[in-house]
Amino acid sequence: MTNRKINIIILTVFSFTILSCASFTKKRFRKEVTNLEKTELKKLTGNYSLNPIRRYYSLGKEEPNDKIPDFLKRNNGYYFLTNESYEKKSEFDSLKKNENTYLLSLNIENTNKLNVELLENSKVLTDTIIGGKYKNGMFYLNNKYLDCNGVPFLFGGCRNNKRRIGLTKNGNLLINEAFSNEGAVLLIIGAGHRYNVTYEYERK
Repeated sequence: MTNRKINIIILTVFSFTILSCASFTKKRFRKEVTNLEKTELKKLTGNYSLNPIRRYYSLGKEEPNDKIPDFLKRNNGYYFLTNESYEKKSEFDSLKKNENTYLLSLNIENTNKLNVELLENSKVLTDTIIGGKYKNGMFYLNNKYLDCNGVPFLFGGCRNNKRRIGLTKNGNLLINEAFSNEGAVLLIIGAGHRYNVTYEYERK
């Protein structure tokens, strides 16, 4: 195979990889979000409900402020924000006590560091620090997930997700996730799946 053909294949694979990356959109919640200035990131600091009160979804025919009990009940803000596995969410939910109060607590320590805590009756159950950066009125988290198998877009594909956070105009927290799962065989692009989903958590 000539160098030119190899270069064309590499360029094509690279192009498809870039195009397949999950991308954010404010389409569903643009009327609700506050475009923060970099100096206003501290406004994200506070306590929020562990489960969301609304979902904004990029697919389907749901209203922008749709309330779907199953989706809201299953969504644990701490594990969603920290990009943990569904198994950890389920394990926590099985140990959760109805008589206790659980909250998601955020503290912006500086413009590139977010401290996230899971509170039970005001006591810290678990916590983590996530790096990030300010962009387009929101805080973009560094805990992206990318998993590829085979040779992407030749024999294989990639699964990718990432998150950013912001505030509604009434001070509630928004967590926006962009997700992409794409694959192909010999550059014949197969079925893929992409979505943007945003959950709103009530400030406490």
